[in-house]
Amino acid sequence: MTRSEKLIWFLFIVTSCQLVFLEPSFKLVVGERTNLFSGLLCSITLIAAVVLSKKGTVNLKSPEFLISAVLLVLAGSSTFFSLTPIPSAYRVFVLLASGLGGFWCARILLNTLKNQERFQWLSLFLLTSMVFLSLLGYVVAGNISRFLPSHTAPLTNVMILLSFAALALLSQTSRPLKAAGVILLCLGYVVLCLSERISVVFIPLGVFMAGAAWGALRWKSLVLIILVMAVVVGVFHSHIIWHKLSASYPYYRVENLPFSWNIAKQHPWFGIGLRSPRTGFLQDYQVSYTSVSKEQFAQNINEIVSPDNMLLAFITGLGFPFTLTYCAALGLLLAKLMGMAFKPAPGLYFHPLVLLFPLTVAILHYQLFDGLLFPQCCWFFHILLGLIPMDSSVPTVGMPAQKKLSC
Repeated sequence: MTRSEKLIWFLFIVTSCQLVFLEPSFKLVVGERTNLFSGLLCSITLIAAVVLSKKGTVNLKSPEFLISAVLLVLAGSSTFFSLTPIPSAYRVFVLLASGLGGFWCARILLNTLKNQERFQWLSLFLLTSMVFLSLLGYVVAGNISRFLPSHTAPLTNVMILLSFAALALLSQTSRPLKAAGVILLCLGYVVLCLSERISVVFIPLGVFMAGAAWGALRWKSLVLIILVMAVVVGVFHSHIIWHKLSASYPYYRVENLPFSWNIAKQHPWFGIGLRSPRTGFLQDYQVSYTSVSKEQFAQNINEIVSPDNMLLAFITGLGFPFTLTYCAALGLLLAKLMGMAFKPAPGLYFHPLVLLFPLTVAILHYQLFDGLLFPQCCWFFHILLGLIPMDSSVPTVGMPAQKKLSC
């Protein structure tokens, strides 16, 4: 490993650990809630990876680089048209630094089998630490975020993304490693149940069922998974907020669909800025949810600020050009990964399903909160996207590839 690669690895590890544990953390701008310190670390790691990478690693004419440049320009331009230019600029900076940083660090640093193995062990360390600290926090204080200074939504989302490392252990020939992967996944699901968030309890189940219907997962494996999940849910059912399944609870997210569309029609090109106040758009808006008054919806908007949906947050905050470009790029990557899941290319270190499962769960989770505005979620989400090869070439340096998943 060259000195340059060692430096990139050092920064990559430091940034990844800081994003998981959020320590150390410094307030760079007084009164600003955006996590600028983590965004700064992501940007430093991104710059180091690009500048210190071997010549030709980053192809300036590749579709990936051109799309990245377009997203950078569109998001940056949106800050000039924002209702709150300075706060929006901070949020755009963190979004781009963590998103582009995660993706390009994966493309530059994790382009060999040996480096992918290193990243798997780093992710296993981070996931194990999160599970341990979450369970310890629950035992000590009845709160899984007691020792992880993060809201439960991004905390559980990062755990879901890092679960790829435990899933990858299931393809190992070593029985102890397989057992360790199963145990870690089960304990992680316990943490999801203790988070009191019903979405992260049942979204994975839905993805598993879709995988079985799609043919990517054996039905007998699905039955075993359902039995294990049922036992965990049964033991910890009292910690799950079941009233969120009622018809009235999701009104805020449902109402945000027409409300966000109303805002987007007025500011289609560059949006109003990420997390900019939206109360001013209520004046000529009629609430469609009959059981909720306009005053209650206005109060909720003041309290929650975000539409609690990543797609709507992009449309209203950054405009249609950015949203459509990003969704198209994301769709191409996922289509490539889904195609590889049926016929994995020889020499891959991670089986495509190992990446597809956490990415799918995370995307569904982002329909219930603006996860990519949290740098820890955005960083690891785009690292997994960066691990998807876009051509037929596969990294072949460092070690033999793992076996196909038995499920």
